[in-house]
Amino acid sequence: SCPAARAMAGAVLWLHGLGDTGAGWQGAFGRVVRARPEVQFVHPTAPEAPVTINGGAKSTSWFDIKTWPVGLSEPEEPDGINKSVEFVHKQLDQIVQSGVPAESIVLGGFSQGGTVSLLAGLRYPKRLGGIVSISGWAANRVNVDSWVHPAAKETDVLFSCGVNDPVVDFGLTKRSGELLHQVLGDKIAITHQPRGAHQPAADEMERVYQFMIESLPDAF
Repeated sequence: SCPAARAMAGAVLWLHGLGDTGAGWQGAFGRVVRARPEVQFVHPTAPEAPVTINGGAKSTSWFDIKTWPVGLSEPEEPDGINKSVEFVHKQLDQIVQSGVPAESIVLGGFSQGGTVSLLAGLRYPKRLGGIVSISGWAANRVNVDSWVHPAAKETDVLFSCGVNDPVVDFGLTKRSGELLHQVLGDKIAITHQPRGAHQPAADEMERVYQFMIESLPDAF
């Protein structure tokens, strides 16, 4: 076959946060691109939907959010999240069908996108190369073991959150990490960042780049 038709060695599927678009994170992973030039980056945009915390106004959103800051009282299985998980699974299936093995795919996201990445990645019936959540949380906190696919228990996860995050309460992210650790054990690396912003810090992103580079294939 001609070289242009050759499958990429690996892929990153990255999900943005509430109100953003896929374009918002494009170009954020230059260090990974330089280290793994054979890797394809996929940056989908969430559909527009009414969001409760925005007074029902529509914005790009992977699921509904009812509490602000997002806290432990946030309802389980928020409206729209299962549809987003299905969407992500279809995206992953398409990447696999293009010739990239599931274990050469990193799925990740920021905030809402990190939350969907955790749920979709850990429900996926194949082991992925890695899952990244920055400022995300466990949307389903009751009986986590029941929804994590056995294959996903072998997937490396990087879970990073801010201790003084003004948007997502540390009580929620800390508990989410604990619950995921009970199921995933040493497969999950949890970092509590001493930041007072919702956005990741520079050293936090360095850790994300390193995790991606280690989780993605070097070449064919």
